[in-house]
This record gives sequence, structure tokens and C-alpha cells, in this order.
Amino acid sequence: MMQNVLILPIIAILSLTVNADSGAARSRCWTSGNGRPAQWWSEGAEITRGKFFYECRRGQLEPLGCLSNVEQKVRIGSTFQQDGYEFTCQLGSDGYIEFGYSACVGQDGRTYQKGETWTDAKNTYYYRCRDDGRVVKTTIEGCIAHDKQRRVPLGETDDFNGYTYKCQQKTSGVVQMCSVGCIHNGQKYNIGQQYKDGDYVFYCKLQGGKCTKQCIGCVDASGQSIYDGQRYKRDETTYQCEIRPGKRSHRAVGCNIVENGRDINKVIGCRWYEQNPDWKIEKTCETDGPNKTKVTTVGCIYKYKGFDRIFLEPGKYTIWNLPKQKDASVGLACRKTSDGAELLIFDVAELERNTAGLSYDLPRGKK
Repeated sequence: MMQNVLILPIIAILSLTVNADSGAARSRCWTSGNGRPAQWWSEGAEITRGKFFYECRRGQLEPLGCLSNVEQKVRIGSTFQQDGYEFTCQLGSDGYIEFGYSACVGQDGRTYQKGETWTDAKNTYYYRCRDDGRVVKTTIEGCIAHDKQRRVPLGETDDFNGYTYKCQQKTSGVVQMCSVGCIHNGQKYNIGQQYKDGDYVFYCKLQGGKCTKQCIGCVDASGQSIYDGQRYKRDETTYQCEIRPGKRSHRAVGCNIVENGRDINKVIGCRWYEQNPDWKIEKTCETDGPNKTKVTTVGCIYKYKGFDRIFLEPGKYTIWNLPKQKDASVGLACRKTSDGAELLIFDVAELERNTAGLSYDLPRGKK
């Protein structure tokens, strides 16, 4: 009888112990986490799995928040900035914890909502925060014009200070205003096109990544384009187009004359003759002021028996005794004409009539 009394309390104690152990087991969580393999975690333990962290509650993992790239713990419902975006740590519709994109973040750390725009720190291009399904996306929308006021969308152009620029994104990803053309008197010219400006021809050239207006030629008297080294006639003067670095000119280089029905250029300093069997007229091309030329008659030459014997300047006359002919002489006068001069050969008996207005000169040969 005594033995039965002692056994009952022992059984009761064992039953209480088993029940307590069973309740403790049900409140623990079996999972991997915190860099460890699967194990039992006690009630209230905080466990990190991947980019999220939880708390063990009544045998279940209760989501608490997210981890940023720098392992910063962010509670559910809170936001944080990472990789140029603002994220919200949230529970998805399926009940699982997730990162939700909530806004874009500029280089200065300021947040921008969907549809908002902002510029880079140097004010050279601008961004837009775009809705891209379940996420937001920062996109470069365009460039800031050279006046630093207007915005130019990607692919569009803007005119500034005599040139056309296009907002382009290069293969390197850089976005900038690139030179694509020239403007002259309101007219646009693409790279490679030519245009006239006054007496010169210009070329829209891409050099060093920028468009430049380079002089490559001249406009002749007829309005046609000519280029370095080419010549043309204007008012009996022959001009040569000369294009040099930092310098351009229409330089007078000669006289244009008609010879045997053809236009002939005589360079400055050149001398030539217009002749018949008894005499010839010597002419030369010389400068006439800053940038013109003229044909000047040097003098008249009397030919005797096929040889040049007497030279007279225009406006002069002389009496020449014929060689080996006693008391035989001839009068010679170089008289100016509208196109130069002519040589008069006359009998000395008609001296007064043929030399009026002329000056006498001793007979001499050409020096």
C-alpha cells in the first residue's frame, strides 16, 4: 500500500516535464541562417537569410526587414538608397518579403518620383525617372543646350553661335551636344557642304570633333567658285586665288590681253611685242595701285633691214641718218594711242606736221 502512494507523484512529475519539453520544441525554428547550416533556433532569435532577416516566433520565421548592399538592416515599410535608386522593404502580394523600387536617386542623393527630370552636376544633360513595370528606371533623356537653359532631347538638334549641334549618345555611353553642321546667313550646311560668303568659298568641315568654317576658294568675276591657285580675269587684270593658313586673297598676278583672238595672260614684269615689217611696239605688264595691273607701252622700235635700230619712248621723236646713204635721213615719231602707241615713219620735210606735241630725243638703240 505504501508503494502505490510513492509512484503516483513520480508519474505526475514526468508528465509535466514531457509537456514542457514539447511546448519548447514547438516554439523553436528549424532553419539555416546567419551563415550556419540548418539548426534549431530559439524563440526570439533574429536570423539572416540572404538579403532578408527574420525573427523566430512560435516556431515560424517572421519577416522583419531587408539588408542593403552594405548590410544595413531596413525594417519592413522603410526605404533606403542603393545603386542610384530608392527601395522600399515590403511584403509582396504573395506574403514574401521583397525589395520594391520606389524612386530614382540623383548624384546629389535627392530622390525623384516617376516622371520627374533632373540634370547632372555639370548641367550638360538631363535624366528622367521612368516607370518600367514593377521597377523604376533612370534614363538619360537629352542634353542641355549651350545657353544652359533649354533642354534638347536625344536625337534632336539645336542651333548656337553659327553652328548646328545634335544631342547624341556615343558608343561609350557619353551623352553630349555634337557638332553636325554650320550656319551662314540663316542657311544650314551639313558637314562637307560648301557655301559662298562675299568673294570667298567656305567649307563646313569636321575637325577634332567640332565643325569649323574653312575658306577653301574664291568667287570669280562671274560668280563661279574657283580654288587655290586658279586664275580669272576682271577689268583686264588677271587675279589668282590664294588660300593660306590664316590668310586669303585675290592677288593681281598679270594682265589679260587679246592676242590672235585669244585671251592671253601676261604676268607682271613680262614684256612682249606688237609688230609689223618696219617697226614694233614693246609693252609690259606692271602693277597699278594696291591690287590691279595695267599694260604699259615701253616704247617704239624702228627696224631697218630686219634689225632693231632705233628706240623711242612714247611721246618722243627723232631724226636718223640712214647708214651708208649720204644726206639720207628719216623722221621717226612714237605717238601715244588709245591702246598704246604707234611709230610714224615720215620724210623730214614733214617734220613739223608729224611731231606736234612731241619731244625730241637723240637717236639711240634699245638699252
